[in-house]
Amino acid sequence: MAFSSLYIGATGLVSHGQRMGVIGNNLANVSTSGYKRADALFQNLISEQLACGTTRSGDSVVQTSQKGLGVGVASIRTSFLQGSFENSTTATDMAVSGNGFFGVVNPEDGNQYYTRAGVFRFDQQGYLLTPQGYRVQGGAVDRATGAVGSMEDIRLPYQEIVVNGQTVPAIVSEPKATTAITLQTNLDYATGDSYTDAADPFFAMAKAWNGLNDDPLGFATGYDTALKVYDENGTAHNLTVHFDPVDTSTLSNTAAGSSYWEYLVTMPPSEDGSAAAGTSGAGLLGMGVLTFNKYGELTGQTAFSLTGSDPSVLSNWTPASFSAEGAPVFSATFSGTASQDLSLNFGLTTSSASWNTNVAGSAGAVGKDVAALGNMATPAKDAYSTTNYEWGSTTLAARQDGYAEGYLRGLIVDEKGFITGQFTNGQEEKLYQVGLYRFNSEYGLRREGGNLFSESPDSGAALEGFAGEEGRGAVYGNSLEMSNVDMAEQFADLIVTQRGFQSNTKVITTSDAILNTLIGIKR
Repeated sequence: MAFSSLYIGATGLVSHGQRMGVIGNNLANVSTSGYKRADALFQNLISEQLACGTTRSGDSVVQTSQKGLGVGVASIRTSFLQGSFENSTTATDMAVSGNGFFGVVNPEDGNQYYTRAGVFRFDQQGYLLTPQGYRVQGGAVDRATGAVGSMEDIRLPYQEIVVNGQTVPAIVSEPKATTAITLQTNLDYATGDSYTDAADPFFAMAKAWNGLNDDPLGFATGYDTALKVYDENGTAHNLTVHFDPVDTSTLSNTAAGSSYWEYLVTMPPSEDGSAAAGTSGAGLLGMGVLTFNKYGELTGQTAFSLTGSDPSVLSNWTPASFSAEGAPVFSATFSGTASQDLSLNFGLTTSSASWNTNVAGSAGAVGKDVAALGNMATPAKDAYSTTNYEWGSTTLAARQDGYAEGYLRGLIVDEKGFITGQFTNGQEEKLYQVGLYRFNSEYGLRREGGNLFSESPDSGAALEGFAGEEGRGAVYGNSLEMSNVDMAEQFADLIVTQRGFQSNTKVITTSDAILNTLIGIKR
């Protein structure tokens, strides 16, 4: 009768009204960062069995007649489809491409929440925060080893420094002493021999060096190249490599077409903090000879480092040791610092970290004999190495791995979620890796407002990890994920919902008219 139809119409009004609220909330959040739209799904209510309408054929029921009793909301389900990205000018604005949620913690009560809205900023204490002041979670990166720690509040590693007599917080990149130098030069084949010595033609420059003079070599060499290196305190020092060709007419056992250049590795004598300071050998760090074939290619190298107390005595210079990369190593002691090893790579290295057996035991034992120079055992030439072509002496590349102390000037975020600091000394250091969380059923997450979700028994416990791990997506800095609401789709649903609501009002008004007719009959 009309009583049940009134109830059915009322359920339709309630259900469509609730769906209208869901659609309205979606449209209200069409510009909300990280918002995930909701979809209202209906279900029919229990049906009334009409026994008189059942049709039987023998012992079997051919048709069961039932009358529906209305509609209800079965579920309001969140859609976690990927939203589009919008560029941002702030590096700490982050978006997740793929699966995963950022984790944030309320510092007041310790409760943890999850969000796709990466609108993050650092506060004055260095914490990375959401607009509500919740702290973003991530793993701290050990700046020495690169290892990532367990989840914690992301906080910039401030330390106190003194600037102009005032103590201020700063994020510092510690200095690194130079350990490796690479030089790629061309030494002009046509250059004449500037330093000669009848007894030791391969080390004429070394014998001419006098660290007590303002100009230790007295006049120009065949070619000089200089670069800055750094001590353990990050202080820069000038290092100069002097080159001079050797007159082959004075040598014995020379290979046809080969040419030889002696070289010295030096520092300003005034900065020498070794035992040689104040002597004629001050500032002299290493010496050696480069061998080139008739095509101007580097084919051999010897290197000698100081082992005795007097640098002016050639017998105190013995074959240098090698770095892990197979380059000869020299020792430098700058004033006020400890001794540091410097490897020098001209483009020729050895995998066996050793010299041939015919290498002289000291620079003083070489004399005029080319064979006594020897060479590296198992030498390997780099693609770019020092050459001996007749087109002018020049330095093509000069690199070293040390740097001074630096201060944070900017941040970048990569796809793995690493927050990397860019420092004034040109270095980049990873500081934190942003955490990403997954759930066994993200559809069970509870909305908490403020673009936040919380876990529930239906979602399961949060599974922490980092970008790219176990199905997690990538993280993009300078980006924000926008709402995944499709306005056209929502307006279409809005029209259907409105018509459904209106249709149910017609059911109610028509049922009311029937009831009024029945009441009129009684009267």
